[in-house]
Amino acid sequence: MSFLSHPFYQFSHLGQFWQEEANGKVFRWNLIFIVLQVIFLILKFGDLPSQVPLYYSLPWGESQLASASTLFLLPTFSVFLLLINHLFAITFSKKIPLLSRLLVFISLIVSLFFLITLLKIVILIT
Repeated sequence: MSFLSHPFYQFSHLGQFWQEEANGKVFRWNLIFIVLQVIFLILKFGDLPSQVPLYYSLPWGESQLASASTLFLLPTFSVFLLLINHLFAITFSKKIPLLSRLLVFISLIVSLFFLITLLKIVILIT
């Protein structure tokens, strides 16, 4: 198997991987959480002030503020993590099935936490 055919091998097993009941459900819930983030942001973006609190690990005050458009990083990172984790999960599904399942569930948990974070930030400032 050549180097270039390896990624195509992974993509050919996407359907088989997602046809497993647990993987398919987790993937659908993950997509639902990401779509909810995007819809909520689009609906509330006009009501947001120009600066919103986003960087809670920084000292209290202006250093925690970011522009409202940076809230779109949350669903963007959710999509990125979903794709990366699922590609790794497909790669490890035959050799290390537990790692594969953990990667799938971690992406779901992160998307859920990003949704909760987004809701809390928007509810806090509106």
